[in-house]
Amino acid sequence: MGPIIAIIGRPNVGKSSLFNKLIGEDRAIVADFSGLTRDRLYGNFSIFSKNFSLVDTGGVSKDKEELNQLILKEIDKAIQEADGFIFLVDANFGLCQEDYEINDILRKSGKKYILALNKSELKTSEQNFNDYYQLGLKQFIKISAKNGLGLKSLKDEIYSNFKNDEFHEFSSNQIQDKIKISILGKPNAGKSTLFNSIIKENRSIVSSKAGTTRDTVSKDLIFKMNQIEIFDTAGLRKKSRIDQNIEKFSVSKAISSMRASSGVLYLIDGKEAITDQDLHLISLTISYGKPIVIAINKSDKLSQYDKSNLTRSINRKLSFVSGININYISAKLNKGTSKTFKELISLIKKSSKKIDTSQLNDFLVEAYSVNPPQMSGRFRPKIKYANLISTQPTILKIQGNNLDKLTKQYQKYLENFLRKKMNFHGIPIKMIFKNNTNPFKYKKNKLTKKQLAKRKRIARH
Repeated sequence: MGPIIAIIGRPNVGKSSLFNKLIGEDRAIVADFSGLTRDRLYGNFSIFSKNFSLVDTGGVSKDKEELNQLILKEIDKAIQEADGFIFLVDANFGLCQEDYEINDILRKSGKKYILALNKSELKTSEQNFNDYYQLGLKQFIKISAKNGLGLKSLKDEIYSNFKNDEFHEFSSNQIQDKIKISILGKPNAGKSTLFNSIIKENRSIVSSKAGTTRDTVSKDLIFKMNQIEIFDTAGLRKKSRIDQNIEKFSVSKAISSMRASSGVLYLIDGKEAITDQDLHLISLTISYGKPIVIAINKSDKLSQYDKSNLTRSINRKLSFVSGININYISAKLNKGTSKTFKELISLIKKSSKKIDTSQLNDFLVEAYSVNPPQMSGRFRPKIKYANLISTQPTILKIQGNNLDKLTKQYQKYLENFLRKKMNFHGIPIKMIFKNNTNPFKYKKNKLTKKQLAKRKRIARH
């Protein structure tokens, strides 16, 4: 972790494009209209082996709409926590009143900031360059966030301004490898509230309006001596309801976050029954082999009778999977969140551990002896050996004879038996069955001269 640099500017000046260029990945959604970025996004990059943290913020605007006021609060927090700023302006648009006001805010913060003129590659921008001296700054950097022009000069300026700052570094001896956790669920299930509750700050914007979160927002934290990166994702709706390109980007970001995570905390609105869309998303998570815990939010508004009915309904609809833990929480009141979070971390750690091959084979022998598979013709499928191919996801390869004749029910029986024996509740297990083959099956037997002579003698008689 190094100096925190926040990108500040009006809407649609290219902050997200610059953010993506500097961190070297497309984490922030970019489009050609304003107001897209709402929450603070965090990324990391390095210059001459020195690490920097970068923050992408929403655009500063005078709009009095409720959501815009929430965005302004996020920008204020970014200004407070940042060690310095990149003040990004649109050189093609030219200097405007809002630029003056942002410059005053940054100047009053007492922190260093760099003025960067975006879209400077356009010929129409040249006539506006000298106007920016009116802000009282001695110099500015001309860049193009879209094409990457001038980024080397910008990085040199960042390094020269912030290289001497001292920041806390985590000791590798004290903290284990980073665990990545994604919060998934339908829109308005309370994901951002849960995210804020876990990290103990209002990082994600919370609104009663569904679909407020668009980008995937992340935050690093330390939980029980574990280094965690937690992601608040956009709510995933049915494709038929995704009628805007921006939502398609958000869904893609959420799914990418799930695929890159170590485990998933799936959130369901307790006031609603589990839906087909929830089942689809849970199935998608399991198909990627991610450890998963289901959290029923807004449980403070549910009676014990309601909880019992909801648990039965979920277990019935999730009969195609086994061992997923269900927890009742209240993200708003911060009840049950720590326990659920701790449970998921435990599952993730368990799923990353190597399985002892001899113990695995002992379990399979026990499963086979307790309940052998049914006969297939004159033969019964025979399991001979199993080994672990990978962890996260957990993939087991089971070898034997006639395993292609095993029924789906028996394969499910083996999975449930192994999950219980290995205490892998909530951890998806994928099993690959492979038939042993005779290596000499298609090899033609070559006779010796003596054998050929004997065959000829027999044929004559």
